[in-house]
Amino acid sequence: MYYTLREKALNNGQNYHLMAVLWRNGKIVKTGTNSSKTHPRFVRRYADGSYGACMHAEMNVIRFAKPGDSIQVMRFKKRDDGLAMAKPCEHCMKHIREVGIKYVRYTNPEGIWETIKIK
Repeated sequence: MYYTLREKALNNGQNYHLMAVLWRNGKIVKTGTNSSKTHPRFVRRYADGSYGACMHAEMNVIRFAKPGDSIQVMRFKKRDDGLAMAKPCEHCMKHIREVGIKYVRYTNPEGIWETIKIK
């Protein structure tokens, strides 16, 4: 499964190759990559007054989340099999909390998994 997720992320047409996996009761519910697609739920306003609505991998899957689900987020390096920093941004974390996700696992800069328990 790792290589399927990696291939999907590497072929997302973006500069960053992230994959998010939504888990419910130990089973995969949805996978998603970052993309230039938009969704009205995730529009954000920047300090300069401009708006952005690109879909982060986390946003792509939390559209289908229910309270108690968990998410894994990984970022793949294009040049090798390694993993890189994939910690969700503040905007994604806001939506993750709102949905009721209980755990977020992500790869850190060294490609090692870390976990955030949402309160």
